[in-house]
Amino acid sequence: MSETDIQKQLDKFLKSAKDWEKMETPIEGVHVVKVPATKTRPALLFLEINPLRENGKPMKRKGLFVGDQEMYIKFMETLQDDRVYQLIKELEDINPTRKKENKKKLKM
Repeated sequence: MSETDIQKQLDKFLKSAKDWEKMETPIEGVHVVKVPATKTRPALLFLEINPLRENGKPMKRKGLFVGDQEMYIKFMETLQDDRVYQLIKELEDINPTRKKENKKKLKM
């Protein structure tokens, strides 16, 4: 699909979608989201990045919202910093472990 076709689809989505409506992409865990207008800026499209777990469900209720290339690059640089990885490992060691319990379901 050409860049022009993609831009046409995105332009149509920006104009016709409801606030916070999501559009699926061919990239697993990535959606285009219409962010509502504010008093100082118009409505915008952002990418919501929310990787899927092995069971196919998103890792978080809300993903990481990225609205431009600069933001994307800064997030990438920060997430790839070895010190961030080290901090995550330290957090995992300090935080109490969560038990994976089977949720109880009412039988009727």
